[in-house]
Amino acid sequence: MAEDSILDDASATGLSTDDIKPHIYEGGFKTWECAVDLAKYLATKSDYLSRMLTCPFTIVELGAGTALPSQLIFNFLFPKGRVPEPPRTTMVVTDFNPSVLKLATIPNLTLNYLLAGAIGPKESGGDIECLDDLSPDFQAFLRKCNIGIRAISGSWGSDFAAMALPDTSDTADDVVILASETIYSPASTRVFTETLLDLLRRSEKAGGKAVALVAAKKVYFGVGGSVDDFLTVLRELGGEGKVVWTPEGSGNGVGRCILEVRNRAEVDVMT
Repeated sequence: MAEDSILDDASATGLSTDDIKPHIYEGGFKTWECAVDLAKYLATKSDYLSRMLTCPFTIVELGAGTALPSQLIFNFLFPKGRVPEPPRTTMVVTDFNPSVLKLATIPNLTLNYLLAGAIGPKESGGDIECLDDLSPDFQAFLRKCNIGIRAISGSWGSDFAAMALPDTSDTADDVVILASETIYSPASTRVFTETLLDLLRRSEKAGGKAVALVAAKKVYFGVGGSVDDFLTVLRELGGEGKVVWTPEGSGNGVGRCILEVRNRAEVDVMT
């Protein structure tokens, strides 16, 4: 997908050459390995999906890019449309580059809606041409399922956290924060961790329960980030993290894992 008005955006270079250009393009047009791990964990190794069908939830994906974990959740929530007064689900997808949200994240969620058969697409040469009335029908479908979608672009930080989880009634929902391949750079590990804990604490302050799932390689050779460094910063800032899943076969090469992260105060309450 491409639009003339977007191709001049510096992030569009990511479509053809570099995986990442720090502070310009952060790799959102590529589906990274750990995003696949996180989707597998949600689908097969946890009970988060089943709980989302029975109580209000807010899902925030940091550095969503192609948003594979959010796509999985979105598909799982489709049956809510057949339930009277389904519980509210708010999905917040975020990426550094607005062009990634416009050309990858939101189109991928829309494509899942189309492929689910909610509306008949026109197929042409392997492509899918959306009908002119897609937007109203899509929005009506979201209302029927009681699903809200918000997209936020920009750098991590306190202002970003306030936009992702504003002080509204939704903040008291149970909150799951998703992140994949977000700790690869030592230069951004601290601000990512601060933002993660800010989101967790905003939810807890409003009376909700919050957890973050961070999928990462144990060591990012060549760029310097690592799980150990992330956990060190996390504990320093008042959080706790533990490995909850190691993908099968990830020991053959660079190890990968899924971390469950909580604010330390929440951990103390639960224990």
